[in-house]
Amino acid sequence: MSSSRLLPLLLLLLGGTTADLQLEVYENCAMHGHAHVVSSVPSLHLLQVPMGCSAEVTGTLTYNATAFYAFDCSFDGGHLVFVWIDDHLVCHTDPPIARTPSSTDGSPAYPLHAVKGETATVVIHVYAMAPKGYVTSKPVATIDIQWAAISAPAPAHSPLKYTPVPRSALDATLPPNEVLRRQLQNSLKSGWNLWTYNLLDVARLPDSFALSLSLCQLSTQQCLTSIAIEDTLPSGEPAVRVGPFATDQSYWQLYVAFAALNVSISATGGSGTLHLLVEPTSCDNCSDYSLRVSPRYVWYRAGAASVDGDSLRLTPQAMNATVVAPTRPPTRHTVGGASVALAFSLGEGAVGLREGGVAPTLAQVRAAVAAARSKEVARYGAYGAYGEVKEALQAATMWNYIYTPAEYGPFLPVSRSWNFVKKASNSDWKYVIFDWDNIFASYMTALDPTSKDISYSNLIQVVRSRTARGFVPNFSAGGSKSVDRTEPPIGAKVLLEIHAKYRDLWLVELLFDDLLRWNDWFIAARTFGPLGLVSLGSDHIDGYTESASNQMQGARYESGLDNSPMYDGEFFNRSVAADGSFAWGQMELYDVGFASMFVQEAECLAQLAALLNRSSDRSKLLARAAAQRSLISEHLWDEQASIFTNRWWNGSFYRRISPTSFYSMLAQAATDEQATSMVRLWLLSPEHFCISPTGDFVGNSDDCYWGLPSIQKSDVAFPPLGYWRGYVWGPMAQLTYWSLQYYDHIPAVRAGRKALCKQLTALMLSQWRSNRHICENFSPHKNASDCSGTKFYHWGALTGLITLIEEGFYGQQSIFLRSE
Repeated sequence: MSSSRLLPLLLLLLGGTTADLQLEVYENCAMHGHAHVVSSVPSLHLLQVPMGCSAEVTGTLTYNATAFYAFDCSFDGGHLVFVWIDDHLVCHTDPPIARTPSSTDGSPAYPLHAVKGETATVVIHVYAMAPKGYVTSKPVATIDIQWAAISAPAPAHSPLKYTPVPRSALDATLPPNEVLRRQLQNSLKSGWNLWTYNLLDVARLPDSFALSLSLCQLSTQQCLTSIAIEDTLPSGEPAVRVGPFATDQSYWQLYVAFAALNVSISATGGSGTLHLLVEPTSCDNCSDYSLRVSPRYVWYRAGAASVDGDSLRLTPQAMNATVVAPTRPPTRHTVGGASVALAFSLGEGAVGLREGGVAPTLAQVRAAVAAARSKEVARYGAYGAYGEVKEALQAATMWNYIYTPAEYGPFLPVSRSWNFVKKASNSDWKYVIFDWDNIFASYMTALDPTSKDISYSNLIQVVRSRTARGFVPNFSAGGSKSVDRTEPPIGAKVLLEIHAKYRDLWLVELLFDDLLRWNDWFIAARTFGPLGLVSLGSDHIDGYTESASNQMQGARYESGLDNSPMYDGEFFNRSVAADGSFAWGQMELYDVGFASMFVQEAECLAQLAALLNRSSDRSKLLARAAAQRSLISEHLWDEQASIFTNRWWNGSFYRRISPTSFYSMLAQAATDEQATSMVRLWLLSPEHFCISPTGDFVGNSDDCYWGLPSIQKSDVAFPPLGYWRGYVWGPMAQLTYWSLQYYDHIPAVRAGRKALCKQLTALMLSQWRSNRHICENFSPHKNASDCSGTKFYHWGALTGLITLIEEGFYGQQSIFLRSE
């Protein structure tokens, strides 16, 4: 921690306070190390920030009324600015990302609701614009942030009366758990890694420079400058095949194909010395290809780059220079007009680069990379026969580990091919956070103590992406959010599991109220059916224009099962507010899976409340879970089918059966007899979910070979398949596994759970071994040659995680702590 941060932290720990907000100004562009200016900020109105290259304003504000608060911001000076109020990105500059006032928290249409006397954290990040490598912004950034307290949300461009936040509402102290959170996330913003979406950009934080690799064909003057795992060649063959990726970023390796060239790219990174090895593995005419290494500064940050002899010298503004030296002199070919670059003919074979002033030999780079690889592979040995499962699971998350200044800390997007940022100015700014997808990523990453902090950082960013209404949205990206809908709630369950493993109470304290408010929102906004049972929905928000909003499709999206046959048809009910500005909307269907996940979430929140000695919250949550469980038990058991089934609001069953029926066991709504019946008649049936009794595929047909399709085999939607219409999905595997865990005392259920693990982990390994892919979803067919969805999507590895849990590698689990 820099000395500039010690005073406010010491005052906080001693029970004192500091005035106003705190301003820290840095000469470098990454708010790293010692701030050269530390002062107080008496007002957010016409705030003058003397700029080096970056600055941070932190503290808290106290709301002076019970009202809805909208925020208005203006910026001058040509800087990049991000303003967070309690982690809501209320405003930012454009560029680097476009503003979306109808779905940005703190806008008139979507204001923050506060109670008088409540406090909220304030964080403002300011960066000098340096698109050409040097600071072009004015020496002073002018920032004006005002608020308006209103009685209700208003149209997006309403002419509200904004006023300055009074000085009496500002305080420089931060809550202790926020201090811990920032220490953790700031510590992660360091070292060599693939920090951007481009797998050919080897970047280092906090320096914020990248070595951009390009593979160039001299005869065609074409270069490959960026790539993602899902990319393919014109022939349709994969262009990328990934290898291991260490949790500390100390080693990663991949193969890349371009035209008739194939290369292996290996690196040692993280906090260690960079070694980069590019080796042609095959090519028709290697002399026709070159490797170009071009330095650049990411996220518009500033610094110099030059060629120093045969080496590259990178000097970030106000930071020490880094020299990267090659193993042989460059041929200095340039293709594409790069202003600073080293080019190496691949006709001469492999080329290596090393951080440091002395040029290495190729043998030295090879040895360093080989040692790092051996060390990483040895780590998998702790998992015995399941070492390959651990390698695949770890790769699934670590190959998707990135950073963007639009989020406070590094996180784990589902795939480098997904982007929901509006008008990102370049690929450095692209990303998306999905609700349950990303929460599952934290669960997976927490398996290994060496990636615990990454798990925490990701979980914080997902939960803190919650909307002004308090729910974690379907998606969040650069302030733009799905304000009409959430997705399945698993945050408290995952937090409880992670706490059971690591016992870090501060993380529970940090996130509990956010998760509680999400749970409260379900009761307030998703229980309008006749029974009062939580149901799927999508609301109308004035000014929010996404086509699915307040429609049947929006409610389908809330399920997370976007086109499941369970939701075929139109049965959407709207309840319009008296002034017409807002409408709730729900399916006229009780969804057993969604309702059961809600019950599990309330139960897990109750256990977390007990950890925090919040007895009244615990009692409320237990009562809530019991009431919803009782409704599931009483109304959703289908005696005719011997399984829990979705049911229309009018009382009739809708018999399109998916694995979500098993989630009734998450809610512990099933009797032992019902649980046994569901496992024997449905899970282990080759006509339904195709898990063989011992997990050896005996009795399964080739079209339902791997088991647990997303709609039962006997459904008419199964033969043609299609997304959630029969493909096999990792989250269903995990949720079904958890469901069966709750009934571990029943031998038949326990045996079914072990069979489930055996079959689905074999499915994951079949694609990992063949293609090095982690599938968004898998074909249930025996001879499927590749993924049926996105080729690298981290939750596909849940099909392997369940086996690691089953074999005891996750450690003590919350499900077995209920009596504590």
